[in-house]
Amino acid sequence: MLTYNLVRLVMCEAARRQKVKPKRISFIDALRWLMHAGADEKLLNLIVLPYRPNRVEPRVIKRRMKEFPLMKLPRDVLRQRLLQKPLTG
Repeated sequence: MLTYNLVRLVMCEAARRQKVKPKRISFIDALRWLMHAGADEKLLNLIVLPYRPNRVEPRVIKRRMKEFPLMKLPRDVLRQRLLQKPLTG
């Protein structure tokens, strides 16, 4: 949590100096600068991300990771169906 807040602080300072909003500064670039900066090193200009208005992406999984179908009926109903099927083999 401390590292995250420190990176965000660097992003805010870089945004102020570069006259952009903090969310346009690259988090990874700020993290890398922190990891390699010396104690007396001045903050460099960090990467400014492009402005992308109305960018919305759904958080979904494209495909199911298992080969079995989802259980859409109660377990008892599925058990009964399995018991009623004739055995093949």
